[in-house]
Amino acid sequence: MRLTTLIPVFLAVIFQYACKEKVSSKFFSGTIEYSYAYSSDSMNIDSLTKTRPAKSIFRYDTSGYQSLFINSDTVTYYYSGKENKCLSRNNSEDKYECEDYSVVTDSVIAYKLYDTEEKVLGYSCRILEVQKKNSWLRYHVSTDLRIAPAVYNKHVSYNWDFYGNKASGGLILRSEHRFRYFTMRGTATAVNRADGNFNALEAAEKLFSAICK
Repeated sequence: MRLTTLIPVFLAVIFQYACKEKVSSKFFSGTIEYSYAYSSDSMNIDSLTKTRPAKSIFRYDTSGYQSLFINSDTVTYYYSGKENKCLSRNNSEDKYECEDYSVVTDSVIAYKLYDTEEKVLGYSCRILEVQKKNSWLRYHVSTDLRIAPAVYNKHVSYNWDFYGNKASGGLILRSEHRFRYFTMRGTATAVNRADGNFNALEAAEKLFSAICK
């Protein structure tokens, strides 16, 4: 093959790689860690803290995320934006289950999005408040760190698409989730950015086709 024939192919590859790198650098890839605290007027706090997560670690890339909720019975979730499905793994049972995230699981009744001067870990935020059918929540979302649209656009379950679109994908740095009998508060304790080659999912891709039949 002549050099003149190879040049357009070479340029096309370089252009495709540059575009991928541009997309990767625009959106957040890496890990974020949270700690959680609980309050209740009717439930025992010690019991809550034993059964609910004390910490979590989220891993994001530009097409999916992995979330690890740490307590006495740690559970890991692996979400693929490409498949729009989520694998969950209960560490005590060491088995996977699959959930279709195109299914509506809750409904949004009202919301508010407004500015705040509060910062979390030095990052500027906006606040998104959402009244849902089964709970109320408040998110402090970063104005600088944003997750990619592929992570939330099709993620209908748990209203993740609603959050992502209203907050423009702002990374959640603080949360307050009020359920009927207790309130769960989460705060980011560490944010670590990664390069464009970062892979959020530690579960093999072939597991999705094998388990999500």
